[in-house]
Amino acid sequence: MAMVLDAFVGICVDKMTGLITEKVVMVLGVKDDLKRLQRRMTRIHKFLEAAERRRLDDPTLDHWVAELKDVAYDADDIIDLCRVHGARLLNDHRPSPPLRRLACFNFLFSCLSSVPHRYQIGESIRTLNDKLEEIDKDRVLLNLEESSIRGQQIVTTVNIRQTSSMAEFDVVGEEIEEATNKLVKLIVDEQGNTCRVSAITGMGGIGKTTLAQKVFNNKKIMAEFQVRIWVCVSQTYNEIDVLQQVIRAAGGHHGEARIKSELQPILKSAVFGKSVFLVLDDVWRADVWLSLLRNPLRSAEAMVRVLVTTRDENVAREMGAVHIHRVQQLSNDASWAMLCRKVFNEGQQEEISNVFDIGLLIVARCCGLPLAIKAIAGVLSKKGSNRKEWEKVLNNEAWSMSRLPEELRGALYLSFDDLPSPLKQCFVYCSLFPEDESLSRSDLVRLWVAEGFVKEQGDAFIEDTAKEYYGELIRRNLLQPDPMHYDESECIMHDLMRSLAKFLSQDETFTGNVTNTAASPAKLRRLAVENQETISTVASLVVEQKCLRTLLAFHGTRLFDNSDQLAGLTRLRVLRINSVDINRLPNSIGDLIHLRYLDLDDTDIEELPESIGSLTNLQFLNLRACEFLTKLPDNIMQLHNIRRLGLYNTPLRFIPKGIKNLGKLNDLSGFVVADPGEQSKVGYSSLGELGSLHQLRMLSIAKLERAQKGDLSLANLSHLVDLKLFYSKVDALTVKTEDISRVENVLEELCPPHCLEELCIRKYFGHRYPTWMQSPSFRAHFPFLTTLELSKNKFCTQLPPAGELPQLKLLFIKRADAVKRIGPEFLGIGTHPAIRTAFPKLEILKLYRILHLEEWTFGETEEAQVLPNLVLLPRLSSLEIEDCPMLASLPKGLEQSSMKRLYIAGALSLKAVSNLPNLTELVLIGNASLETISHLPALQVLAVISCPAFKLVEKVDALQRLNLVDHFMEAIPEWLVKFLRERKAGEGEGEVSADDFLLEMLCTEKALWGCLKGGSDWPIVETIPSFIAYDNVGKGFMRYTRSPFYYYTNVIMAN
Repeated sequence: MAMVLDAFVGICVDKMTGLITEKVVMVLGVKDDLKRLQRRMTRIHKFLEAAERRRLDDPTLDHWVAELKDVAYDADDIIDLCRVHGARLLNDHRPSPPLRRLACFNFLFSCLSSVPHRYQIGESIRTLNDKLEEIDKDRVLLNLEESSIRGQQIVTTVNIRQTSSMAEFDVVGEEIEEATNKLVKLIVDEQGNTCRVSAITGMGGIGKTTLAQKVFNNKKIMAEFQVRIWVCVSQTYNEIDVLQQVIRAAGGHHGEARIKSELQPILKSAVFGKSVFLVLDDVWRADVWLSLLRNPLRSAEAMVRVLVTTRDENVAREMGAVHIHRVQQLSNDASWAMLCRKVFNEGQQEEISNVFDIGLLIVARCCGLPLAIKAIAGVLSKKGSNRKEWEKVLNNEAWSMSRLPEELRGALYLSFDDLPSPLKQCFVYCSLFPEDESLSRSDLVRLWVAEGFVKEQGDAFIEDTAKEYYGELIRRNLLQPDPMHYDESECIMHDLMRSLAKFLSQDETFTGNVTNTAASPAKLRRLAVENQETISTVASLVVEQKCLRTLLAFHGTRLFDNSDQLAGLTRLRVLRINSVDINRLPNSIGDLIHLRYLDLDDTDIEELPESIGSLTNLQFLNLRACEFLTKLPDNIMQLHNIRRLGLYNTPLRFIPKGIKNLGKLNDLSGFVVADPGEQSKVGYSSLGELGSLHQLRMLSIAKLERAQKGDLSLANLSHLVDLKLFYSKVDALTVKTEDISRVENVLEELCPPHCLEELCIRKYFGHRYPTWMQSPSFRAHFPFLTTLELSKNKFCTQLPPAGELPQLKLLFIKRADAVKRIGPEFLGIGTHPAIRTAFPKLEILKLYRILHLEEWTFGETEEAQVLPNLVLLPRLSSLEIEDCPMLASLPKGLEQSSMKRLYIAGALSLKAVSNLPNLTELVLIGNASLETISHLPALQVLAVISCPAFKLVEKVDALQRLNLVDHFMEAIPEWLVKFLRERKAGEGEGEVSADDFLLEMLCTEKALWGCLKGGSDWPIVETIPSFIAYDNVGKGFMRYTRSPFYYYTNVIMAN
C-alpha cells in the first residue's frame, strides 16, 4: 500500500484529463484510446477506498488490488511516454521558414522514425483498457461498493507564519511524575564508582521513551552527572556509529577511528573519572551493552548509571539491570485526561461533558497506551464535540482488523485510516527512511512531489501543499516534531508508527539490508538501502521486474559498480545517491525518462553526462558540495520541468546560458555570477536572467562581487521568501574604491520584495548597507522577515535597525569588524516614535567576533526619556556573545528581556554580569577582566571557565550547579569560599536548597590535593551537597556527596 490506490488513481485521472487536451496526444494519434482509459479509471476510482480498507480483512481482494495497482502504475508511465515522445515529434514539426523544403524531408523522416513509439504507446493503452475491463467485471463479482463521501476530506490549511514553534509536551499527570521521581531517586542515591544498569520495560507505545526523557531531563540528574548521553539503539544498530556517538556526547574526539578496537579505548579516555548518565533507548539485544559499551565504561574509573528502555524484560535482565521499572497502562481516568488535553482547549467543559460517555469507551479501547491515545486524539480533534462523529469512531471496523499485527490494530490503524487519501501515501512513504532517523521537512516535501503524491490546488505552489500535508501529519500525531528544531523543520517517526507504515507497504517496498532479500515483495517498486554493500544482491530482481520507481541510498551506500545496473531502472522516478565517492554517472542515465528526483549531493562527481538533458521530467536536481564539479553541461537548460536546482558549495565557474527559460524553477541554491573573463569565451546565464524566474521562492547567489550595476532587481519576484547573498573574500588593503562603490550600488538595486522571510548577506565588502535596510524603509519593506544573518560584512560601520522588524525571530551578526558601537539606531526607534517595542518577536540573538565593538547601548545615556517607555526584547530566549574583546559592559535595559540563557566567551573587557531577573543559565568562557556576577535570582546553572579576575558571586539563590575551570588555581578561591559559606548559612531559607547543588572543578593537582580529606580546603568541601574535582593533567579526581555520605578519589595526597 505504498501506493494508496484511491489517491494515486485520482491524481492519475487528473493527469490524463489534462493530457487529452494537449497537442502531443493528437500527434501520437491515441486520443480516443486515452479517453477510454480515462473514463474507465474514473469509473473504477469510486470503489477504491473501500477496496483498500476491505482487503485488510478479506484476502480474496489482494489479487484484484494488485492487478489494479499494476494498471495504475502502467498508466502513469504511459502519460510520461505520451508527453516525451509527443513533444519530440512536435518539435520536429516546427521548421523555421527558410528551411521549409528540408523540413518536408525531416517531417517525413520523423513520422517514419516515430512509428514504433506511436504503435507501442497505442498498443499499451489498448492493453490497459482490456485489463481494466476485466478488472471491472471482477469488481462486480467481489461485490465492491462505492466509497462514501468520507474520502473527500481535505487537508487543513495552516498559515505557517502563525504556527507555534514550541514542541508539544504530551504526557503529564501523577503516574508519570511518580515513576520519574522514583527512578531519579534510585539512580541518584546509588553511590560507588561502578556501572549500574536500570531498565524501563513495557509494550510498544506504552511510554517507555517518554518516561526515560523525563528522567534524562530531570534537574537532579542534570546536577548529579557531568555527562548525559542519549543513544537510540533500535533493532539494526551499527556498533561503530554507537561508539562514535557516545564518544562525541562525552566530549571526546574519535578522529579517523573506524573500528571497534580503536574506538573503545577512546571512549574509556573520554569518560575517565567522570560521572556519566547513559540512556540506551529501544534496546532489542543485550550485546550493545555486554559486548560494546560495558568494558570501556567499567574500566574508566567513572561513576556510570545506565538506563535502558526495552520491550523485552529478558533483555534487561541479561544486561544486568539491578532495578526494572515496568510501565503500566494508564488508568481510564488518566487516559481520558490525556485525551481531553489533546482534543479540547481549556474552558470547553460543556463540550467535554457532551462526549464524556463515548470518550470513556474509546479510551478503554486504547488499552492505556499513550501512543494509541495520541493517535486517536489526532482523529477526534477533527470531529469537535459531535456525538455522531465520535460514535462513528467508536464503532469503526478498524478496531478489529484481523490481518493486522495485534500491536498495530485499533487506534493506530484507525488514525491512519482517517487520513485523507493523499496523506496516507505520504505517511507510508516515511517508512523508507532508516529507523530513528530524523526526517527533514524539505526532503520529504520534494520527494512527495516527485512521487506524484501531492494534489495540485489552484495556483498554490505544490510544495506549499506538501508542507501542509507534513504539518497535518504532525498535528494528527502520526509524525512527531524533532525537539532539536524549534520550527518543526525536522520530525521523527515512532517505531510503532513506522511498523504500521512498513506493514501497509510491504507488498511493494523493501527497506534495510540489501543482502536480506527473503522478504522482498512480489513486485519491488521502492527500495531503500542502508548498508555499505553494493546493490548487486538485488540487481537481478530489479532488472527482471523492471518496475522499480524509487531508489534511496543512506549512510553513504554505493549503489552502482557499472552502468549495466541502470538497465532495470527505466521506470525510476526517484534516485538518491549522495555522500558517496562516485565520480561519474553513466551516460545511460539519460534513458531514465520518468526521473523526477536526482540527488547527488556530496559526491565526487567530476562532470555530468550530456544525456542528462534528456531527463525532461526532472523536477529536483541536487548537486550541493560536489567539490570536483566545475561545469554543468549546456543542455541542462533543457530541463523545463525543473523546480529545484541545488548547487550550493559546488565550485562552478558559471551557469550555462538559458536559465531564464526554466520557468518552473522556484528553488535555486548557489547561482554563480560568471567571471568577466569567462563571459567573452562561453555562453553563460547572466544575473539579469534571474529576474525572469517569477516562480522563485528560494534563491542563493554566489560570487556576487562580480555583478555590475544594472544587472538585477529582485523587487518583482513576488514569491521570494528566502534570499542568501554570498560574496568572495577580499583583501582590505587591495580592494579598489570603484569595486566598493560597485558592490554597494548592486546591492542597492537588488531590493528584495516585501514577502521575504529569510535574508542572509555574507562577506559583503561595501561600507554601508542599502537604503532598503535603513529606517524608515526596513520595517515597511520586510513585514514578514523572521531570520536575518549578517556575516563577515567587515566594512559596514553601522548595523541596520533590526529592532523595528515586527516578525524577526533569529538575528545572527558575525565579524562586523568596522562596528565600534551599537546604539539606539540598532533598535530603529528614532525614526518610528510610535514603535514602543524593540525586537518584539526576537527569540535568539547571536553576536560573534565583532572585534572592535566597544559599547553596546539601548540609548539610556543619549535618549534617557525614551528608555522608560520602551519595551525591549520581550520574547528573547537566548543571547550569545563570542569574541567581542573590547566590549566593556552589557547594555542597560537588558533586564527587561525574558532572556533565559546567556553565553559570553572572549569578552576580554567585560567586568560584570548582573540584574537579569529571568536568566536561568549563564556560561562564561575566557573573559579575562570579568569580576562580578550578581542579582541573578532565577539562575540555576553557572559555568565560569578561565576567568582569572573573578572576585564575587552574590544574589544567585536559585543556583543548582556551578562549573569552575581554572588551570592555574592552587586552592579554592576566596570568592568561592565566601559564596559557599553564605550559601550554607542560607540553606533551607527562601530559594536555597539544602541538597540541590553541585560544584564541579577542574584545577591544578595542588588544588585537588587541598580538597581531599585532611587537605586545607576539606572543611569547605565537606559543607557542599555534591562536589566533583579533576586535576588539569587528566589523571586525578575526587567525588563527594554530603548526604548520603559518599567519598571516592584515585589520588593519594602528597605529604
